[in-house]
Amino acid sequence: MRITRSTFLPLLAALFVTVFAVASPLFADEVAVAAVAAVGPSQQAKGPGAVIVVPSQQAKSIGAAMVVARPGDTVKVGNGIYREKVFLTPGVVLISDKLFGAVIDGGGKGTVVTMGNSSEISGFEVRGGTVGIFSSTAQAVIRRCRVMHNVQSGVMCVGTLPKMEDNFIVFNKGSGVQGWDVRTTSGSINHNTIAFNANHGISLGGSTSITVENNIIAFNDQFGVKPAEETVRVVLINNNFYQNARISSNLPSDNISADPLFEDAKRFNFNLMKESRSIGLGTDNQNLGSRILH
Repeated sequence: MRITRSTFLPLLAALFVTVFAVASPLFADEVAVAAVAAVGPSQQAKGPGAVIVVPSQQAKSIGAAMVVARPGDTVKVGNGIYREKVFLTPGVVLISDKLFGAVIDGGGKGTVVTMGNSSEISGFEVRGGTVGIFSSTAQAVIRRCRVMHNVQSGVMCVGTLPKMEDNFIVFNKGSGVQGWDVRTTSGSINHNTIAFNANHGISLGGSTSITVENNIIAFNDQFGVKPAEETVRVVLINNNFYQNARISSNLPSDNISADPLFEDAKRFNFNLMKESRSIGLGTDNQNLGSRILH
């Protein structure tokens, strides 16, 4: 092999690491850092925990970022409307740089976002699909999102319930949340505002067993929570069910039915007026529904 300056420096740096690691273990870490610097960024292996920015030269779209992302990476998305279908890479966190500043629009059909195993989406507006977000994998997290204006369900989950918290699931033409054969393992439906959907707030079927806690479920055109099968088991804890067109019967006593008093729901302002009975009523002494102030 011909030795050139470009190949000699990395070899020399590696030799220094070996020599000094043997001679002085305390000095080995510092020499290793120097060796990586000598190799240069273009030759460094991409380790877990990288941040991929969209849009950038590396990834002009969210989909392109998912192609290069690895478990443990974060994909950070700038403001704008992204007209694409997104499949989250397992173990990747997808976040909007500004709350609701990044919008994923499905263009009127299909599933807009599909969760991967142990993946997370946070801070996005997800709209314009047949289904907004679909999850069938373990330990998925849907947090601080606004899921709206989808032709059918806002969020659909099958098998394993994702962790859903602090979301606004509103103005969908089907149910806000639809689940089939879902189980509460690491997942939960906790502190969400599920409102103004054209079917049920939450619709459940199959052999489902979940807990629904600290939510505001209001102004939906059918049931607040609709168990479609006798095999569905739902534990309702400290929720506010209000003016859903069909009343959920036999609500446990720790759930209430009171106007949540949104400041301006038509303009997507779901902050609670100071007179709202939903303030501080959660099992954690926080407000019912999404805790996001915006």
